[in-house]
Amino acid sequence: MSDALSSIKLACASRSQLNGQLMGAQQSSRLVTRGAISQNIDKAKIATPGRHAIRKFENRLKDGKTASGQKLTSYLNQKSGIRPIKVNTGSNQKLRVAVDVDEVLGRFVHSLNNFCLEEYGLEYTVSDYHIYDFAKVWGCSQDESNHKVHEFFKSTHFSSGIEVIPGAFEALRRLRGECELMVVTSRQHIIQEPTLEWLETHFPDVFQAVHFGNHFALEGTSRKKSEICHAIGAHVLIDDNPSYAMECAAAGINVLLYDWDYEYPWSKTDDGPRHDLVTRVRDWTEVEQVLGVLAAGYSS
Repeated sequence: MSDALSSIKLACASRSQLNGQLMGAQQSSRLVTRGAISQNIDKAKIATPGRHAIRKFENRLKDGKTASGQKLTSYLNQKSGIRPIKVNTGSNQKLRVAVDVDEVLGRFVHSLNNFCLEEYGLEYTVSDYHIYDFAKVWGCSQDESNHKVHEFFKSTHFSSGIEVIPGAFEALRRLRGECELMVVTSRQHIIQEPTLEWLETHFPDVFQAVHFGNHFALEGTSRKKSEICHAIGAHVLIDDNPSYAMECAAAGINVLLYDWDYEYPWSKTDDGPRHDLVTRVRDWTEVEQVLGVLAAGYSS
């Protein structure tokens, strides 16, 4: 196991001085917290985990295999994109993980397709979305696409019809003791409340904070995911969109590119994404395994 992880250097660090409650929302990036606290990100230190930390995680994995039956050692050898993570010195620091919502936690496109069929007679499946750009998939203008999506926001298909991605809650519930989990979503400010309600219903007591990028909004400014991740000191982002993955990787953030059962067309491009910091994962079992190895470095 140690040989398989020889190329994976993890930071050994700990919690910085608490700075009280997070600041309220700003127009460019709305932050909503439920008892969350902020931490300073100062000068960093890089270290590798001790062998006992790696073995501790290895022993937690049943039979040492991934969900697909692949041996964990060979699986991690393929995941060479995980690089050293710079964090504060101090005590009890945890791996800080930013988690996307749509297609990572919930089946947004599936529910949107049901709405479009019922409301407009448009029939699409997930396999039709070769790019996560609804205007291009639907063959309409950006304004028309925005209008349809905002009508979707008003429907029960959005408020109560988005199903949870299998395994997401169970994995995150197990990881919350080892990681600091925060949501970083491109969702708009106008759907802040229903988003929080959905998260509290399906992911109770999991996330410390929720950050909205306000992308494709009818009003207000937006903020890049890479900017949000840096602002909150995220070490890893879990996202299904290769554009966001490459953006954050270019900014020095490790990314787990979530491609559920390798069936998300938009998560694949002809030339990649190919970046040392981007690691493709197929389900929440693999997410948990990779994050578990990373988190083990903090407890060694």
